[in-house]
Amino acid sequence: MTIKIISATPGLSTTEKILDVISLYPQGITTKELSNRLNRPVSMVNSCLKYLVETKLVYARLDQPNQHWIYYYQFDSLN
Repeated sequence: MTIKIISATPGLSTTEKILDVISLYPQGITTKELSNRLNRPVSMVNSCLKYLVETKLVYARLDQPNQHWIYYYQFDSLN
């Protein structure tokens, strides 16, 4: 079996893409919607969202009726 080493492709990282998509949805967006829009696994999206929430670029709110997290762009972080 041959092992092939791959290298990263140029362009935005998944975290940067997530931030771009979230900024387009002022009403908020769920992890599943982000996963579908970016064609990335939910686990990868969750990992990136954890970083974005910790750095306060994005904030999260639990939607009580549906019991899922909704993520919003933190516009204040730009000031």
